[in-house]
Amino acid sequence: MDFLLLLTGKNRVVLEVDGKHHYAQGDLASPQEYARMVAEDRKLRLRGYEVYRFGGFELTDFEVGKTILKEFFRALFDKHGITLS
Repeated sequence: MDFLLLLTGKNRVVLEVDGKHHYAQGDLASPQEYARMVAEDRKLRLRGYEVYRFGGFELTDFEVGKTILKEFFRALFDKHGITLS
């Protein structure tokens, strides 16, 4: 996992930022790599973690990435009843 957030009420959130190595071998898409990745997601979810993935490409442009992350964290915090002062 790239980031682990421990929120109120024992809520555990895993954030993954996926580069090409998560779904490809070299420049070719790899069903095996993808299957390995989603199997790990299932294991984490069964252990009570929320798992959120971002494609690395989403974050390559600073302004676009900043907007995506702001919207995500706003929604995540709303979901968990977290308010920022």
